[in-house]
Amino acid sequence: MTLTVSIGKFRQNIADYIAKAKEGHIIVLKDEKKGQEIGQLVGKKTFNPQTFENAIHNVSGIFSAKKHPEWKTKQDVIKWVKQGRQIADRNF
Repeated sequence: MTLTVSIGKFRQNIADYIAKAKEGHIIVLKDEKKGQEIGQLVGKKTFNPQTFENAIHNVSGIFSAKKHPEWKTKQDVIKWVKQGRQIADRNF
């Protein structure tokens, strides 16, 4: 979650906002007089192996030989990539 706070409010509750950043929230510091965002406090991201495993499990099986016969062999994949790049290289 992203929290936008004024500098004064941040100063008054700095420990609370640091704790929120450690939990994964993004704290945006805003100068209300000028109406400008002047900084962000972002906690360090950590690797969660269980979340990664769940994500891999959820996407497994998306690419298969039945769904993409044009990718049956390595040479077929190379040919497919080259064709896509040639189509993308257009001159206007």
